[in-house]
Amino acid sequence: MKPIKFHLLDVGHCSHPECIAMRGGRWSSLRFPALCGVIEHPEHGVILFDTGYSPHFFEATQPFPERAYRWITPPTLAPKKTLVAQLAGLGIAANEVRHIIISHYHGDHIAGLKDFPQARFWSTHADFHALLKRSRLGNLLHGCLPALLPADFAARLEVAEETKHMPLPREFQPFDYGFDLFGDGSVAGIPLPGHSAGQLGIAFRRADGRHVFLVADAAWTRRALDEDRPPTWIASRIFDSRRDYHTTFARLRELAARRTGVAIVPSHCERTLKDWQNETY
Repeated sequence: MKPIKFHLLDVGHCSHPECIAMRGGRWSSLRFPALCGVIEHPEHGVILFDTGYSPHFFEATQPFPERAYRWITPPTLAPKKTLVAQLAGLGIAANEVRHIIISHYHGDHIAGLKDFPQARFWSTHADFHALLKRSRLGNLLHGCLPALLPADFAARLEVAEETKHMPLPREFQPFDYGFDLFGDGSVAGIPLPGHSAGQLGIAFRRADGRHVFLVADAAWTRRALDEDRPPTWIASRIFDSRRDYHTTFARLRELAARRTGVAIVPSHCERTLKDWQNETY
C-alpha cells in the first residue's frame, strides 16, 4: 500500500455514562470525541474518513422526535472545532476535499457531509440500503438522521462492494481482505459488520511506514479492546446485529493481541486522540 500523510482530528464530542458504553463501567459520564481521519493522498488528493459533528447536526435534531438524539447523547461543538475550521488550519479548503469515506450513517459520523460540495462519497451498499428502507422513527432508533445527507448524495455515491477485493498485509490478520477503493492498493475498505449493517473501516500505510487501521465504532475505545469490555446490552440496542458486533470485536482483540504494530484507531477514543496529538502512538 502506498504511503500517505494522515491527521486525526477531534470534531466535537458527546457525553454518555461509562456503565452503558462499556461493560462493568462506572455511572459517571465520559467524553467521547467524534474523531475524523484526514488523508493527504499523493494521487487522490484530500480524503476524509467521516466528518464528526457539525452545525447541521443541531439543525437536524431541532424537531421532535429527532431532538431525543441530543438528549440521550448531549453533543458539544465549539466553532473552532468544526471540521471546516480545522481543515483550514491545515491549509485545506472545503472544496479541496475530493473523497469522503463514510464508516456508517450515524449522525455523529456524517453531520458534516453538506460542507464538502466537491467530494465523492464512499459507503457500503448494505449500509445505504438499510438507511433507505427504514422509516423516520426506525432511522432515529438506529442513530441515523437522513436529513444530514446532501440533496445530491446518491448521485455522488461510490459503492465499496463494487470495487475489487485486495489482500491485506499479514500484519492485519485475522483481517485478510479489503475493498481496493481507489484501484491502486493505497486504501483498503474493510468490512466491520455489527454496529451497523455494513460498517466500513479503512487501512493504509502512512508516510513513516506505520500501518493504520481506522475501525470506526467496531470498538469505541482501546481500553474496551484491551480489557474485553464491549458495550452493554442497552447501548447495543442501536446495533444492526449484536452477534456480528461481537464477532468483529473479537477479531479486533485478536489483532491487538498479536502486537504487529498496526495502529488501531477507534472513532471515539480519548486516549487514542491524545496519543496521536503527542505523537506517541
